[in-house]
Amino acid sequence: MTDVLRLKPGPHRILEGAPWAYRGELYHSNLQPGSIVALEESNGRFVGRGFFNPASLIAFRLLTRNVHDVIDDHWFQARVGEAARLRFELLKDREAYRVVNSEADQLPGLIVDKYGPMLVMEILSLGLQPFRQAIVEALVDLYHPQGIYERGDVAVRAKEGLPREDQLLYGTLVSPVTIQENGVSLTIDVAGGQKTGHFLDQYANRKRTAELAGGKEVFDAFCHTGAFGLTCAKYGAKHVVGIDIDGRAIARAQENARQNGLEQHMEFVTANAFDWLRQESDKGPQYDLGILDPPAFTKSKDAVAGALRGYKEINLRGMKLIKPGGILVTSSCSYHISETQFIEVIRDAAKDAKRPVKILEIRGQGLDHPMAPGLPESRYLKCLVCAVD
Repeated sequence: MTDVLRLKPGPHRILEGAPWAYRGELYHSNLQPGSIVALEESNGRFVGRGFFNPASLIAFRLLTRNVHDVIDDHWFQARVGEAARLRFELLKDREAYRVVNSEADQLPGLIVDKYGPMLVMEILSLGLQPFRQAIVEALVDLYHPQGIYERGDVAVRAKEGLPREDQLLYGTLVSPVTIQENGVSLTIDVAGGQKTGHFLDQYANRKRTAELAGGKEVFDAFCHTGAFGLTCAKYGAKHVVGIDIDGRAIARAQENARQNGLEQHMEFVTANAFDWLRQESDKGPQYDLGILDPPAFTKSKDAVAGALRGYKEINLRGMKLIKPGGILVTSSCSYHISETQFIEVIRDAAKDAKRPVKILEIRGQGLDHPMAPGLPESRYLKCLVCAVD
């Protein structure tokens, strides 16, 4: 029989469609951390089944609202199969994409990315551990990968009570691995790169940006391994400058440029992008197209004010670098920063830069990163295409 967890009286986001409940919303319980429990309202009405972990601020993670569902290996394998089939239908021509996107695929805490012959997995919820082998078996049956590698050295795992370790779960580790993306050959370090090795959520935004880059002078701040700038060069940019503080990422970007025969059109600078933007913008407009794709500036609500100041600073500097009539493509992956707040940042930066700005497009993450309608946080990526006069 499934253990029962009960909500305190009052309004709760999980009753309006959200896939989780916070520790403070629940009556205290001695249930086993990581166990599967039935969640009930204060009046005893069934809400759903999911993982319980009192060590986590998010103490209940919803798996299903169907009272008849039995949560076992077969249930998880079926869910993985549903996620994979959606991608098979939507992403027929891509060899790199997100296979499972956590709550949006009803698999909270599970991330799986595909890079050609390799699958990379992140388990960020304690309750998933007993089902890891079943998930691996489902992925092998569906994708027949050369290897499945788990990236587990992330801080959130410690908060969940999980060990921080990377390990090969199946087959052979192939890293680095080469993929094709928007006509560009990219070498991905799945074992040592950031996140799972690459930022797949910007796939469509890289293509859209490149479509605007023909014949243009481009800067790509926070370039990581160069995917935005490389795609622009592939689509005919005259010259691209990529800037990142991570020397290893810059070395990978330079190698990516060489293997695509684009090194004559690209220049990479190992530098703090804030400093580079400040120094270069003091020289006045120099570029026809600018790209700002920084890492998340905040991972907590407490740091939002500082993050907004950081976003304003880089966008103000970016605008000053754009020649009149040029384009600035700017992103935020901080889910604590709303789309409205990000647009306000652009408004304030434009005012201080004394540059008229028009937002041409409001974009987000790709089809392989679906959003849960009851979880605004799952719409984390904001990408604005702006005309700067």
